[in-house]
Amino acid sequence: MNDLIVNFRRMPWPLRVLTLLSLMSVLLVAATVVPGGVVVSQKKIGVVDWWINGSGPVFAVAVSLFFSAGILLLKARRLGRLAYISGFAGFYVASYLIERINGVSYSRDDHFYDLLFAGLQIAALGAYFFLSQRVKNFLDA
Repeated sequence: MNDLIVNFRRMPWPLRVLTLLSLMSVLLVAATVVPGGVVVSQKKIGVVDWWINGSGPVFAVAVSLFFSAGILLLKARRLGRLAYISGFAGFYVASYLIERINGVSYSRDDHFYDLLFAGLQIAALGAYFFLSQRVKNFLDA
């Protein structure tokens, strides 16, 4: 546990923020378990239906990948970079699948701008993770 705290303190501050974001993503799954259900677009879905229709498991897999990336980054593993980008992209894929499962859509049928926005975010994360000398130094130490 001490190693994780030491590694967290050694991280460049943007990497700390990204790591905390991924670790806190587990709270999103917890929020889908509380009574009252889940709202997808403007459609309310009961807790039981959320898990039975497949939305819950899809969401849980995406969150698990993203959460594991935070753990890998805390352990200063190089694989954490790729896991983070995959988990981030996984959220976009999961949201699309959840829309389809529940028969709703957040956006227009033309998903070009959604894909462009997601691609730009993933490219920016990739540039930070793989081109930043401070991140490289942290992972190599």
